[in-house]
Amino acid sequence: MSKGGDSSAVPDAWRQIAERKKTLMGWPEWSEVATLTAGTAVHSRRDDLRTVAAEIIEALFQLADEDGTGLVGVRLRLKAWAHRRQRDVTATLEVVGGRSFVTISRLDAWPSDPHQNSLKALKRLGVKELLGVKELRSTIDGSHVHRFADNARYGVEAFGPGPEGNLPVAVALPGNLQSFRDFLRSVMLEFNVEGLGDFPSPPSWQVILWL
Repeated sequence: MSKGGDSSAVPDAWRQIAERKKTLMGWPEWSEVATLTAGTAVHSRRDDLRTVAAEIIEALFQLADEDGTGLVGVRLRLKAWAHRRQRDVTATLEVVGGRSFVTISRLDAWPSDPHQNSLKALKRLGVKELLGVKELRSTIDGSHVHRFADNARYGVEAFGPGPEGNLPVAVALPGNLQSFRDFLRSVMLEFNVEGLGDFPSPPSWQVILWL
């Protein structure tokens, strides 16, 4: 762990991955939506709530460099509600760190709740001055991005679990996302990934009404 905001403990390999141009090694399928079983063989209490409305689906991409050579231990993950179009859609850039993957950048589109940049995050290492008062606000009510560079200034603990982790520093996305395609374009720009622009939205979105 870093002390006093020292970002030297943040692996340089993470920085290189975040900054380099990346491509996709093909398009994965969205994970399948669970199907509720029905019929006389299914027994439940009258007050049981049986629904797939809260089902979360994801698409996991393996990444390569700009020449198409695979990047070992580097992936892009998209997550969304299966039955809620353009609500709480997330993209994460993940790298191998120890025994598991670590999220080094995250983009949150159409979040249900605002993001709070803590006072500690605003003051740590003079981040507020480094990024500009207008860009880094205490409360972000809307789509936003947790950039690697911003959180690396905070320290290595920004990438770990606990109250200091989960990428605490975020800035609002410029403009207003109007569609899934806008979301993909923002992911490509923020994560420096090519080839994502035409990836299809979740199939389950095509058969639901706006919620």
